[in-house]
Amino acid sequence: MNTTDEKKLQRKEEAALMARIANRDEGAFADFTEKYSALIFSTAFKVLNHYEDTEDIMNEVLTTVWKKAESFQSAKGSLVTWICTTARNRAIDRVRSVQRRGALYDRYEDKVMGEAPEKRSTGREDLYRSDARQVLRSAVVKLSPEQREVIELAYFEGLTQKQIAERIDSPLGTVKARIRRGVDRLRVSINDGLRGEGELLLTSISG
Repeated sequence: MNTTDEKKLQRKEEAALMARIANRDEGAFADFTEKYSALIFSTAFKVLNHYEDTEDIMNEVLTTVWKKAESFQSAKGSLVTWICTTARNRAIDRVRSVQRRGALYDRYEDKVMGEAPEKRSTGREDLYRSDARQVLRSAVVKLSPEQREVIELAYFEGLTQKQIAERIDSPLGTVKARIRRGVDRLRVSINDGLRGEGELLLTSISG
């Protein structure tokens, strides 16, 4: 068998594997996971250079394969190329998400501080504001990228939940759940850091 025939056979086998996964064949998905997880991980790690983030991306790519296996088209390229492209794009998206964190912190801080009425403050109030900023920064970091995304769109771009769902191409129920979980996590983190006084700060953010 020559090289061309070998490639054709490989493409047929790849297409057959992905077709089985598209038909929700858990055995085929297990075979895929065993064979390609290391490739997904190494591709993402080259971009991220961070173990935990790379694990997250690997799991995201595997989830995509399970949900959208039918999107693979063997005529357009090999399965390895498709996998590497998907993993690299997801990793780049994660880098961009991290880069947006700094701007997101600043926007949180501007909103909290900008909405406060101008008046002479006491030393205690200045200290509280300083502590609040640090607590808020830490709280936002703990959110998942998905939660940060919807909260930013809701609170800083003023989009409705339906508009957010359309923007990120997710079900409305998913968007609602992400916002609810994100706010709940912020509420716990802020109240823990500010000894129960965080609800007022959170209201100023989400109002």
